[in-house]
Amino acid sequence: MAVKLSSSQPDLSDNKPFFLRVFDSFADPLAIYDRDFRLLKVNQALLQFYQRSTGDVIGKHCYAVFHRRRSVCEDCHVREVFRSGERQWREMLISLPDGSSRFFEVHAYPVKDATGAVVQAIEHGRDISSRKSLEMQLKTSEEKYRTIVELAREGIFIIDAEDKLTFANEFLAGMLGSGPGEIIGRSVYDFMGEDARNLVKTQLERRRNGLADSYELTFRRKNGSSLISLVSAAPLMVNGSFLGSIGIATDITYLKNVEKELRSANEFREKIIHGITDNLLVIDPHTYRIVQANNSFLGRVGLESQAVLGRTCFDVMLHRKRPCGEEGIDCPVQESVRLKKSSLSDKTYPDARGEARVLQIATYPLLDAKGEADLVIRLERDVTDQRRMEEALSFRSRELQKTQHQLETLFEISRQMNAKESLAELINSLKTITGEIFPDSEPLFLILDANRTHFLHLDKGLDHVVAQTGLMADFIRHLGKIKEPQLVSSTEGLNNPAFLKLISEIFPSWFGLPILVQQQCIGYFLLGSHEPLDYPPVDQSFIQALLDQTGGHIRSLVLHESEINQLRRQVTKTSHGELIGQSKKMQEVYELIDLVAGSDATVLITGDNGTGKELVAQAIHRQSHRAKGPFVVANCSAYSPTLLESELFGHEKGAFTGAIRQKKGRIERAHGGTLFLDEIGDISPATQVLLLRFVQDHYFERVGGEKAIEANVRVLAATNQDLQQAVEAGQFRDDLYYRLNVIAIHLPPLRERKDDIPLLCRHFLTKCNAKEKKNIQKFSANALQAIMDYDWPGNVRQLENAVNHAVIISPGDTIRRKHLPRFLKDTPDQPQSTSLADNERRLILRVLQEANWNKHDAARRLKLSRSTLYSKIRRYGLEKLTVPREKTSDGVIFQT
Repeated sequence: MAVKLSSSQPDLSDNKPFFLRVFDSFADPLAIYDRDFRLLKVNQALLQFYQRSTGDVIGKHCYAVFHRRRSVCEDCHVREVFRSGERQWREMLISLPDGSSRFFEVHAYPVKDATGAVVQAIEHGRDISSRKSLEMQLKTSEEKYRTIVELAREGIFIIDAEDKLTFANEFLAGMLGSGPGEIIGRSVYDFMGEDARNLVKTQLERRRNGLADSYELTFRRKNGSSLISLVSAAPLMVNGSFLGSIGIATDITYLKNVEKELRSANEFREKIIHGITDNLLVIDPHTYRIVQANNSFLGRVGLESQAVLGRTCFDVMLHRKRPCGEEGIDCPVQESVRLKKSSLSDKTYPDARGEARVLQIATYPLLDAKGEADLVIRLERDVTDQRRMEEALSFRSRELQKTQHQLETLFEISRQMNAKESLAELINSLKTITGEIFPDSEPLFLILDANRTHFLHLDKGLDHVVAQTGLMADFIRHLGKIKEPQLVSSTEGLNNPAFLKLISEIFPSWFGLPILVQQQCIGYFLLGSHEPLDYPPVDQSFIQALLDQTGGHIRSLVLHESEINQLRRQVTKTSHGELIGQSKKMQEVYELIDLVAGSDATVLITGDNGTGKELVAQAIHRQSHRAKGPFVVANCSAYSPTLLESELFGHEKGAFTGAIRQKKGRIERAHGGTLFLDEIGDISPATQVLLLRFVQDHYFERVGGEKAIEANVRVLAATNQDLQQAVEAGQFRDDLYYRLNVIAIHLPPLRERKDDIPLLCRHFLTKCNAKEKKNIQKFSANALQAIMDYDWPGNVRQLENAVNHAVIISPGDTIRRKHLPRFLKDTPDQPQSTSLADNERRLILRVLQEANWNKHDAARRLKLSRSTLYSKIRRYGLEKLTVPREKTSDGVIFQT
């Protein structure tokens, strides 16, 4: 809009009083500006709004009055009116004198003279704060409902007052063949033809008048095709102001096409209906009566047309007296009526001969002018043979996929086989593969050792079965006779070996296969399930092929690891866990630890105090399959008989005075791990009886309790007494002794393995250096000789205390004899033995140690020939300890 002034009237007309009254009567603020942005005229509404008088405003710059600026605003709409000569409008947040802020919709119009030049500008503002507040509320609530709208299976959209799409859910965008971002902001008329545009214009005008409608509308998709939809639209009105409209579009293209075809071919209906090979029915959804039926349907039910038309569909097809919905049966007709759209489902109905047939049922509602279902068309197609074929093809496809997967797996195994460097790694890989094929079963690999006389300990799950020596020996002899692949299962149990009969007691369903290499059985594979299962032959064949592929590599790894273990046994070990020593007796102890660690058998550890019995128990625990479980120690000599029972077995609340709550005993706390009973010879006869029962069947009762509790615990016992002598004296139960003494490990006293003393000294020196923050490098020859000459009645523990004493006392980097404890310093320098051989042996050993085993230097010091020295070294069995001289992590150098 532009106001033009004649050249004779550049300002106000002669009707100035009338114009001023009109100007001041406006409820919205009005202002007139000249080209210098000075206020020429303002109405009363503006003065009241800004709480100003006419004198405060007229003739003043607008930016000074309203914004307290010294220059024109950067984004001034009045300046844009003078520059462009066009109307300008925008929304502005204006601060008022009372400190509040209001949203205004501001319009500015040019006033032109006769030449068309803009000489003044009229500004009109309208308070839209209420509308903006509602818009903000609408925007806030929009996110809450967006998810619901996006989940709808209908097209939902919002059109603003300018007929542009401001919102469309993804379903509507998909209906139009576009993405949401491609349609938002575009005019709604871009998605329809000319006829549809006229209809939409009429409908949008009705929205502006506050009316809601449902109508059919043809959209034009992105690819040019048509989309017939049912649109339900309603206006968005706020305080009488029209903000736009919201609509829901339902794709009824297919239904409209069907309806159009049926209506256009009404005169040929009978011919068309009866020409359709599918079964066709037209049903009144209100009464469920059949209005029309073609010949195909009549043939399915074996009735004439007169016997069908007018009867209810549930009576004709199912011989029922009530509608399907009332009988709890899904009804496709009711579903289409409810949704007002087509539905598709498979149902089973009897044919004229009573044979069940699978029918694919499509129902299509015919809507009247009010949008209600007037009739429902029901099409039935017999898909019985098709479904059977699909099921057969699906089954065959799954079998082919499984076969392909198995072949690919076999190929992958053959490719990766040589990459497996250990037997355990290969067996774990095979378990993973069998676990994928049989997720509900447990695999067990029984692999024979290099001599094919024992099974290697690879599976932890059936230790209690494999530990039955008689059964396994019989089964190994049975495997030695197998030359060809033969599958054995739980259904063929009459002639199975006793071991496999025992497997049948554990697993209701199982099968087993020998692992053969060049017609020699090298092991056996078992797969069992705790639930009855039928193992497919194709899967069993795959496992057989898998074992054929891997058998040779399994055998080579068994032989390879056997050679490695044999070489390891030939190498002298200097330690085993916390145990230190390389003497022959300690090597025997290490070997026993390795042998018993893999079993759950009870072990009795004997030896003097301080020899390291608890260290042996810890080494067995760490090396066993229970290593992740607890290691619980119970010192039997530290408690009274009554208190020991409570410590071992626990007690119930109120079992005795002071038992204020239930307590778990050490046996219960050791569940899943190892229980170490130290000083087992000191327990009372009554406690021996209770312990015997637990060792026998692993059940016990808490003190004061009546419930038997099972504990999965391995028992290791230790004593410094002669239990055999205690049994003979009647002080220890013989049956408990035999239960504990399944495997015995005896630790020699330190005086019987003095060759280990230098190694122990080095170990304790390193340990004490770290503890005392010192850097002592070595023992002097005299100090070491004093240590070697002592008999150590307190064994290794006493030696450790002596070294600790010396480290604390020694100020330098060498431990000398004067730094040793008194009982070592007071020992005479010369041996007390009167035997010439003993004294000679001691002398030669001491000189060799002083000469660092340089035999040429030692012979010179002893004034002997080298051949004589060699002869005496052989005679007395002297040899240099293989203790490395290199620096340890803390810089200690041990010198022998």
